[in-house]
Amino acid sequence: MIISRLPALRTAAVAAAALAVACTLTAAAPANTADAASKDRLTPFTLTSPDFRDGGKLPAWTEFGGPGSEDAPCHGKNLAPQLNWRNAPAGTAGYALLVNDPDAPRAGGWHHWVLYDIPGSTHRIDGHGALQFTQGANSFGLPVVGWGGPCPPATGQPHHYVFTLYALSTPTLPSAGLTYEQVTAAIEPYVLGATTIVGTFVRVPA
Repeated sequence: MIISRLPALRTAAVAAAALAVACTLTAAAPANTADAASKDRLTPFTLTSPDFRDGGKLPAWTEFGGPGSEDAPCHGKNLAPQLNWRNAPAGTAGYALLVNDPDAPRAGGWHHWVLYDIPGSTHRIDGHGALQFTQGANSFGLPVVGWGGPCPPATGQPHHYVFTLYALSTPTLPSAGLTYEQVTAAIEPYVLGATTIVGTFVRVPA
């Protein structure tokens, strides 16, 4: 079953952050490490959405559409979901959000959203058509800016959209218009932690 891949997808999404998180926690560990570890387990860095549950279906209005979709088979409203998070790691100065569909028939998956320079004081991305923070380059190309919604092949098989939020020790990245791969490389020295939520989307044959 495709849904059984969810744990593996999360593991792949946060693998780049795992070593940095471990090193940071080891270097900054207080004397009473047992108490600190217990507290961390009780208050994990968590990403949620009021628009879909983790592992559940993305709303129909998130489907790709609008400017740039004229040659695509999808004609949705192309609105991103709202995202909320809590319990960011200590020292967080900024965030980056990457959204990828690893089921897409393309090496590395299809990149649906690249968002960064999110201030450390922020705890929400509004979505629903709002263009906030610095929008990077997604896989759709111009004129699509910001969120590019799901538009999987009409096979009836679900595609998984992995939303990964990175907590960073820097408030900004060096330039605008970065690609998914460029953001991944740029944040590597600054990652304090990462959290994911996965949405699914299905298109059926007409």
